[in-house]
Amino acid sequence: CGSDRFIRKGYDSNGIIRYRSSCGKTFKPTTGTIFDSRKIPVSEWIEYCLNIFRYISLNADSWNNRNAISTSKYWLEKLFLTLENTQNSIVLSGTVWLDETYYALVMRERQKDENGHHLRGLSRNQICIGVATDKKHTICFVEGFGKPSQKSSYNTFKDHIAPGSTLIHDKEKTHKKLVEKLSLNSITYSSAELKGLADSENPLNPVNRIHCLLKMFLNAHSGFSRDDLQSYLNLYSFVINPPYDHLEKVEEIIKMVFENPKSLKYREQFGLNT
Repeated sequence: CGSDRFIRKGYDSNGIIRYRSSCGKTFKPTTGTIFDSRKIPVSEWIEYCLNIFRYISLNADSWNNRNAISTSKYWLEKLFLTLENTQNSIVLSGTVWLDETYYALVMRERQKDENGHHLRGLSRNQICIGVATDKKHTICFVEGFGKPSQKSSYNTFKDHIAPGSTLIHDKEKTHKKLVEKLSLNSITYSSAELKGLADSENPLNPVNRIHCLLKMFLNAHSGFSRDDLQSYLNLYSFVINPPYDHLEKVEEIIKMVFENPKSLKYREQFGLNT
């Protein structure tokens, strides 16, 4: 009700303090957050987060914690909700490595040509993911299907790279507008120049390494709907960025939960009416 007048009203069955507002309704510190109406101890949710950070699949997590797979999916949606805006404030600076990678649609979602064959190459069956890093922070965003345009690349990264930075990227024209508009110092390499180089000698290795780790992370959940891809990228960005200690990451998430409260009911997530 917005009132700042309330009194303590005992404890709930889990030992959490309850309060009663001047309007007569009771609430707890967890009211209106993703921990609202929880039936499973927070300690299990923390263990769940640690498993996700270690690239453990939902099926494996369910088996380890003896939870239903629907519970693991529900918790994942809560993570997505908590982390949905965490990349918005990241601005890379100094030397920035930028490159795109691609992730295929699941087989049931792939489009076919007039002969019934799945489209190949950089088609609408391949989702472009733009990845950039300055070795301190990393950002990952969906850029659409197939090869990105100069416009889509600019719109994706214009708010996340500081003007005047040095951009290390390939010789494709995709980043031309981005370089010009942000006055970036551009250092480019062709794929022919990089072919066969060891990782230690490849100037694009900082971003290529992230591509590899990202694919490992996504493949741990490979059957997910690609409509949720950006949510997975937000989660991956949180996993790979500071703080690097996993328990510190859990602490960061808990701070987010209470500083910017959002709630997601189980019935809402799974479309239950009763």
